[in-house]
Amino acid sequence: MQLYVFFTPETILPERAQAGDVYIVIDLIRATTTMTVMLEQGARRVLVAESIEQARAGAAAHPGRALCGERNVRRIPGFDYGNSPREFAQLDLQGRELILTTTNGTRAFHACPPETIRLAGCFRNAHAVVSAALTLARERERDIALVCAGEFGYFALDDAVCAGYLAAELLRLAGPDHQEADPGSPVLTPHGSALAAIAIYEAYKPPRVLEYSESSLTVLRAGLVDDPPFCVEIDRSSVVPAVSGREPETGLLIVEPLAL
Repeated sequence: MQLYVFFTPETILPERAQAGDVYIVIDLIRATTTMTVMLEQGARRVLVAESIEQARAGAAAHPGRALCGERNVRRIPGFDYGNSPREFAQLDLQGRELILTTTNGTRAFHACPPETIRLAGCFRNAHAVVSAALTLARERERDIALVCAGEFGYFALDDAVCAGYLAAELLRLAGPDHQEADPGSPVLTPHGSALAAIAIYEAYKPPRVLEYSESSLTVLRAGLVDDPPFCVEIDRSSVVPAVSGREPETGLLIVEPLAL
């Protein structure tokens, strides 16, 4: 079992993917944090759209769904909500279906090979998502990849820092001295990309990352001052959003809480 980090979706190697590989998508500020909060607050499912047009078509096909999302931090005109996890944390979303499209994060889900298991990871659900990923990978004897959403195709420091933390947690949980380790299970071996991400985390641990991350600074400049600090709170949730399929008529990815 190998542990990889892809620092942008463009660096994913689809020809190397196997059915059952576990991909953890990270858009720390803010999409994967937002998805986690949406499901925490009782949403039945989140439908992930690659584009604004796909999101609108999904809402038109199924009246009652809430349109959520942003482009360049700002809420999309005509949408019910933006992409603020702090805002969603104050809402009762029990039983609702939400369509989400964002500048970077939702596209990263669509970029992952379709035969892989796709989970949403962030600091908020860190322990839960790495525990789930390790269980799934061990059951199938498959690799784990951390996919950073990046920003406009470029490296994003906040995603890399979160990937480093999750990589370190995965290696800790998989280690022979940890109580959750299964002595008979395959060894999890870090690729150089995972070691690089861990080094980045050590250099820019929260809250320091918020001072240097362009994603954080852009959100702060937009006046959403509560969102970046909210996104670096660790282990506040046990919810693991997971892609459970694709809606045939709209092409939207269906994200629901993972049940192991």
